[in-house]
Amino acid sequence: MSQRQIYFDLLGELEKATGKETESLFGRIQEYFGIRHQSYMNISLSSGRQNALDMLNTFPEDLVQHYIDNDLHLVDPIAQAALTGITPVDWQAYINNKNAQKLFAIASTFGVSATGMTIPLLCRGNQAAYFAIDVGVAVSEWPQYRRAHIGEMQVLATYLHAARQEMAQDLPDADLTAREAEVLKWTAAGKSYWEISMILGISERTVRFFMTNARKKLGVVTNSQAVAQAVLRGMIPL
Repeated sequence: MSQRQIYFDLLGELEKATGKETESLFGRIQEYFGIRHQSYMNISLSSGRQNALDMLNTFPEDLVQHYIDNDLHLVDPIAQAALTGITPVDWQAYINNKNAQKLFAIASTFGVSATGMTIPLLCRGNQAAYFAIDVGVAVSEWPQYRRAHIGEMQVLATYLHAARQEMAQDLPDADLTAREAEVLKWTAAGKSYWEISMILGISERTVRFFMTNARKKLGVVTNSQAVAQAVLRGMIPL
């Protein structure tokens, strides 16, 4: 099968994709384009904060957590350009930006390169979304890669985004207890397990127990994904 046919097959499947199908198609996009790491994010911009509503991600989880814990989005010029613009943001265009240089240095310790791109995606209301890739090719090879794939990548990312938004409207309820919802709410506010235990007057071990239960009920594996799902389903406030 030709590469072109694989692209059209992916496009056709994304056009009618529902639910969990988008996750496997996300992986196939990565394979088709030879991407090292990729991320799809849908973000709420309400209340002056950036809260993740939905995420598909293959970037190192430790890097993502470090980025979130240290509020690096506030100083990330690439993320800001993607959240406020409509054209793809080439990471190499920011190679001489001091803030970007610091972020590239941090990312490199997790095996993420500076040859990548962030594609803004159309949203309604007070939301923003993007599809980000780290290709990992040599700087000299990046312009050719970008020219060869940017068009197809934008189209597939747009259809992935549309499928994820449609899926969000049909998510089943997860039967969270009041305590599980409280723990998620304080986690969304950036509190640690210890801080939550002090706020709620329970042990840190009990906080971990509630969070583990919440992750299982929401069908996710990380705390950040649990918070994203709970916000997306309207279980906790933004």
